[in-house]
Amino acid sequence: MMSQQGLQKTKVYTVSEINLAIKRAMESSFFNIWVEGEVSNFYFHNRRHMYFDLKDEHSKIKVVMFYQNNKGLLFEIEDGMHLMAKGYVSLYEKRGEYQIIATDIKPVGKGSLILAFEQLKAKLEKKGYFKKAYKKIIPLLPERIGLVTSTGGAVIKDIISVLNRRSDSYHLLVRNVNVGGAASCDDICSAIDDLSDYEVDVIILARGGGSLEDLWGFNTEVLADKIFSCRIPVISAVGHETDFTICDFVADVRAATPSVGAELSILNKIQTAEQITDQTLRSKTIILSKINLYKRELDYLINRKVFKHPRSLIVQKLQTLDELGANIRNLGQYMVRSKKDRFISASYKLSGRDFLGRVKNKKLILAGLSSDFLYRIREQIAIKKAKIEVLLKGLQTSSPAAIIGKGYGILYREKKDICLNSLEDVSIGEIIRVLLRDGILLAQVTGKIKKNWRVENE
Repeated sequence: MMSQQGLQKTKVYTVSEINLAIKRAMESSFFNIWVEGEVSNFYFHNRRHMYFDLKDEHSKIKVVMFYQNNKGLLFEIEDGMHLMAKGYVSLYEKRGEYQIIATDIKPVGKGSLILAFEQLKAKLEKKGYFKKAYKKIIPLLPERIGLVTSTGGAVIKDIISVLNRRSDSYHLLVRNVNVGGAASCDDICSAIDDLSDYEVDVIILARGGGSLEDLWGFNTEVLADKIFSCRIPVISAVGHETDFTICDFVADVRAATPSVGAELSILNKIQTAEQITDQTLRSKTIILSKINLYKRELDYLINRKVFKHPRSLIVQKLQTLDELGANIRNLGQYMVRSKKDRFISASYKLSGRDFLGRVKNKKLILAGLSSDFLYRIREQIAIKKAKIEVLLKGLQTSSPAAIIGKGYGILYREKKDICLNSLEDVSIGEIIRVLLRDGILLAQVTGKIKKNWRVENE
């Protein structure tokens, strides 16, 4: 046992003193170091201070990153992420636990900006910001075009040149902003609000190409929220064709370059006017060609024998009926003569016998049957003639030519000779032909009125 005198000569530390000494030793020995490992037990206290472990296959160490250091992080830390933490080793005196006080963190395998871009893109896509259903339509001829860009660059000159080439009447409102780096986000959001208050018809966000750092102002969640909630259609014309930003995915239209963005913002009036003229001439030529074709078809129909002389069709049928009647009479007479001849032949064979009386009776019966048969044939022929006369009169009053002559029309499909008999035979918007007394009328179906007086239209 140590003597009282020995204790007086030995330095005795308190717990606080020894922890403080260890802390100073650690901080001076392990200062401004990088430690690599996998994240576990991540905890973001009140969205300010970050606490987590960095571990490898054999051990782990606690890491603390305070708000003043983590507020500039572009990506979100998650369990399982492979990171490198920069800082110094210190001791949490209250618990006697050593830990790393991190001042900077970088992901391993890819850059911080790329990781932040991928995380934000996945987050916004999950929220539905990229869905086509939310995209607004760009007006063809906007009265006021809002442009958010830097007036000191070449972008604004290219856009004005494109607009002048496409239209001679437009009103361009330019909001000068800083378009470089992450700090430009707030300026761009403010510009969108200003142009929305001015009630422009479309907004173009434009800048030239650059590195991921230069374009980072267009990759923030704040700007994505602003574009998504903006009631004015937004065209994203940021960078070159190979550059993609979060702004491109959220905007209503993505343009490969600022010049393309200008083209998408307004209709080419000169080119459109030429196209309308060409289309008008083509339509006129097609219509005249169809009119001439329908005229020839109408002339052919009008000159057909059935329209000019409908009675001739009935006369032919009557003639055929007369021939049939004559054939029937001839056949009956032939049958009577044949039976008579056979009877006479049999009577000769039976002459001198007791059958002569019976033969006379049969002859009388046969004569009666022949007379009745001829009477019935004539009666049937008379009935058929009467029916044909009635049909002839009905045909003369209800024939296509007679109906057209009374002011009615016959409806056909535009390209098929099929009569229309029902509302279900034609669709709204379809072109139909109307055959009238003096020509063919082309008409378009704009609606339907059924028997219950319910109206259907486009």
